[in-house]
Amino acid sequence: METALYRIKHNLPNPNFLGAHLESDQAERYSPTFRHPSSITPVTWDQFSPVFSLGIFTDGSKINGQVGAAFSVFDPAHTGDFQFRLDNHCFVIQAGLTSIKQALLWKQSHKPSTHCHLFTDSMSSLKALQKFKPNSNLVEEIHGLIDGTISLHWVKAQIGVVGNEVADKAAKEASARPTPDINLEIPERSFKTDIRGLLLKEWQERWNRNDAKGRYTYSIFPKFSAKRCVDNHLLSQVVTNHGLCPQYLKRFNLRACNCRCGADADDGNQHFLFWCPLLDSR
Repeated sequence: METALYRIKHNLPNPNFLGAHLESDQAERYSPTFRHPSSITPVTWDQFSPVFSLGIFTDGSKINGQVGAAFSVFDPAHTGDFQFRLDNHCFVIQAGLTSIKQALLWKQSHKPSTHCHLFTDSMSSLKALQKFKPNSNLVEEIHGLIDGTISLHWVKAQIGVVGNEVADKAAKEASARPTPDINLEIPERSFKTDIRGLLLKEWQERWNRNDAKGRYTYSIFPKFSAKRCVDNHLLSQVVTNHGLCPQYLKRFNLRACNCRCGADADDGNQHFLFWCPLLDSR
């Protein structure tokens, strides 16, 4: 996995994983621009909702695998929505940052000298903008657009704020547009998701093979899950058919014994859990 990611980051040929070719031509590669620390103005934001003459609400959305970004202008009444469909490989944080960037570009072109209050419900976007070294071309581009006429505010989602609800609706509509309006590079996180999917698929295929070990455990857990963790030694004995049951003791020639009920020659763990009449609770 790390080898494939390294080849993608450094644009090396044949970035394959488990025989699958990873399309790395559009991979996001950070191109830092040198800026003296004294010239960098920290990005600040708050949770206030001030009265404004110009306010812009931004939002990003991902529905059914499709991504949209939008911003709504209030001057101070609602005067218009601007929608942008992004590539399907984009994440919601990319949509949130894109909506902020497009809003700042619109403000720079139409209201360059007017003070603007920009609102977003994406806390992750605001925290990304606060990083001293963002390692993101998109974040650095936004840094270059923020000036003294911009005030950033975080607004809580789904609490009835009119501007936020309008922007949220516009972002969802943008995700349904037929073709992308803005093409962003594929982030490393997307490649990690694809590689993890390939890894889990290979794991499941190997687990399904009849000649693989652990067929008793497979009868209990035929579907592989990376979230399942059996950390209790007694449960481990149950799901692997180990422990001090007659079947296990006879298998390793530790003791020649059978269950006293005489109903099952195997006398494994499931016999005692489900079938032994001596342990019937009725």
